[in-house]
Amino acid sequence: MGRHLAAYLFREGQVVLGLGHGAWPEDQFRKWGVSFWLNGDIEAYNLQQLLSHSGCPELIYHLAGGSAVGSSFISPLEDFNRTVDSTARLLDWIRRGGLTAKIICISSAAVYGAGHYGPITDNTSLSPYSPYGFHKAIMETLCRSYAANFAVKVALVRFFSVYGAGLEKQLLWDICCQLSADPHTIILSGTGREIRDWLHISDAVRLLWQMKDLCHRNAPVINGGTGIGTSVSEIVSHVCNAWGSSAVAEFSGKQRPGDPESLVADMRSARKLGFHALKSLDEGVSEVVRWYKEYSKQ
Repeated sequence: MGRHLAAYLFREGQVVLGLGHGAWPEDQFRKWGVSFWLNGDIEAYNLQQLLSHSGCPELIYHLAGGSAVGSSFISPLEDFNRTVDSTARLLDWIRRGGLTAKIICISSAAVYGAGHYGPITDNTSLSPYSPYGFHKAIMETLCRSYAANFAVKVALVRFFSVYGAGLEKQLLWDICCQLSADPHTIILSGTGREIRDWLHISDAVRLLWQMKDLCHRNAPVINGGTGIGTSVSEIVSHVCNAWGSSAVAEFSGKQRPGDPESLVADMRSARKLGFHALKSLDEGVSEVVRWYKEYSKQ
């Protein structure tokens, strides 16, 4: 998501600097619109290097954190450190430096937990039931604390299921991997009736840009989705059609830990910003399949 966001911001005329894990050669990060990249943790020393390089940023996008429910069950402490500790370090660096930068933090629909049917409003009580969801909820509380007590201008977005070319995780990636190994066989957990709200990465980064004036010490929260629910079985059909496969998925009938039946966004708050998802699911899934086939040749 960070790369797609950087490229979008660059097209909007912004100067983008980044901090995160992984060595990234200059010729590569500049292709994504990043003018300076620092390989390291979110900590005061590294943040100060960015500050020295560019001066006080106008806007900080905080995308660091755990990235999957499943891995949070395997390594909950690592997920906590990535999501909660990194946020605390960033917020306190802003506080101690007296910086005026606005911050947009990426949260997740996992904070809502299970038992929801139909669109979930952004003022719904939080009831996470995975380590990933709990840690995102703690992160949100930290943001609200620093906003209320230290006037840090914050906004939060709870993304639902973001997908797109280059995102090497979640259901579409898993289906493509299985079709690549055997175009006739797909085996998945659950029942296939689980409902998700799929937002294309191009729409997700456009929403993040539209949120730039939303940051406030009230720490407002909005949902990031489409408002349209699609079953896992339907997603399998979309991917198979784009792939040119007649495979039919077999479902184990067993739910994965932390995997709710339905997560669909109520998008009224985002629509007040003028946001509407533009990429259709058919078009988006076809892009993912084309990208995956090219990627797998490398």
